[in-house]
Amino acid sequence: MNKDNYFADYEAFTENEISEITAKGIALKNGLYIDFAVCAEMWNKANSVNAAKCVGERDASNFSFTFYALPKPIMIQFVEKGKFLEFFSKNNTYSRFYNLQNKIIGYGYRTYDMS
Repeated sequence: MNKDNYFADYEAFTENEISEITAKGIALKNGLYIDFAVCAEMWNKANSVNAAKCVGERDASNFSFTFYALPKPIMIQFVEKGKFLEFFSKNNTYSRFYNLQNKIIGYGYRTYDMS
């Protein structure tokens, strides 16, 4: 599998599109599903680095996750809600981003750090 061809087309959504996160994956409100087992299999096919149970990539510099889903990758972007709200909120973009990362880890999977 050619990684460049695989990422030539992908779906992108904000965190607001997440409807449920379980040990098996992430359900989106539009009916798409990010299956962690499938993502881990696709990761190993696309990368020369064999990382057990790696389901995608995360980039803390732009608060995004890109999952190796089928039929094409799915990116989830965390959007800042304004500097003032971010500063005073306990549930700021940084916290929400790492909350998803911690859930993925808690379910026995991981993401590769691209930042």
